[in-house]
Amino acid sequence: MGAIFGQTEGLFGDVLDLKKLQKSGKLGRIDVDLRVEDKKTIGTVTIPNNLDQPTAALLAATLESIDRVGPYDAKFKLLELEDVREEKRKKVMERAKDIMQRWTASQRSEVIQMISQVSEASEVGRIVSLAPDVEGGPEAESSNALFIVEGRADLTALLKAGIKNIVATNGVNIPQYVVNLTHKKKEVTVLADGDRVGDMIVRELLRRGAKIDYVSKAPQGVEVEEMKPIEILDLISKKVDLKTYLAAYAPVKQVVPEKLLNKASELKDKIKETFTAVLLDAEGEIIEETPVNQLFQRLNELDDVAGIVFDGIVSQRLLDLASEKDVKLIIGERIGSIEKKPTNIIVKTLDELK
Repeated sequence: MGAIFGQTEGLFGDVLDLKKLQKSGKLGRIDVDLRVEDKKTIGTVTIPNNLDQPTAALLAATLESIDRVGPYDAKFKLLELEDVREEKRKKVMERAKDIMQRWTASQRSEVIQMISQVSEASEVGRIVSLAPDVEGGPEAESSNALFIVEGRADLTALLKAGIKNIVATNGVNIPQYVVNLTHKKKEVTVLADGDRVGDMIVRELLRRGAKIDYVSKAPQGVEVEEMKPIEILDLISKKVDLKTYLAAYAPVKQVVPEKLLNKASELKDKIKETFTAVLLDAEGEIIEETPVNQLFQRLNELDDVAGIVFDGIVSQRLLDLASEKDVKLIIGERIGSIEKKPTNIIVKTLDELK
């Protein structure tokens, strides 16, 4: 390194006096990484510095002019210039954005909490009695729209979200007052819990003749009373019309011809452990027998297949194709991972057959 220092200092005097630059803090520790390849010594020199751009460029060009290190010929070439200050600026900017985002969210949360506290203390935000054994919000009768929930805890949750045109059914025993109230409204929305009871209340309202335009169903296993005000508002914004809800959550039960079911039961013991698939028509007559590994291909090629009994796994791929082909019954050795079960197919395992 002594030879490098000497050559650079000799070219530009004090401007590139590396020792002085290091003492002043403008030049950091110079690291040299050496290795030997084909009897030649090759290395990488890293020079951290706090120089202005012209001086840094001059230093790089000066180093490239070095042709000897000690008694040996040498050659230097600039590989890379990295401005670490720019990288630091980017990190500082990203951190500043993150801090500002969190600060803004915190302020919004405080505002929402203040509004919620004011709403709870407000007279119009209290549960009122609408009829014997019927409770709701203060705008349940006066508003053109109505929200129906299950119980008193749900009423409280909606009032916190600022919704006052609500009424509770108090379970599946729907009061006649609630049914009559729905027919006085331009728009009626049911907020159903994400469980079986939520669906039961919707069905009971329909059975009793209530008017329902939309349904907002909470996520699976979640009750409306457990949701935060902002979550309730999001739930309402995702409401679907009654027809869409019934198609998704209350499908019509598929009726399978008795002859088809009887034939499937007869085949149960015959095909076990044979890796065979039997395709049946609506009368229970055998259309074709095929190896399980060819079932998908044959189903895709055939028409009028009403039932499939096979010694294999019922997959989502098979169900999707069977739904397109209007298959009514699929019996497999076991059922695989199914994300979406078609409503027009009954699916069972061989062990579930009589």
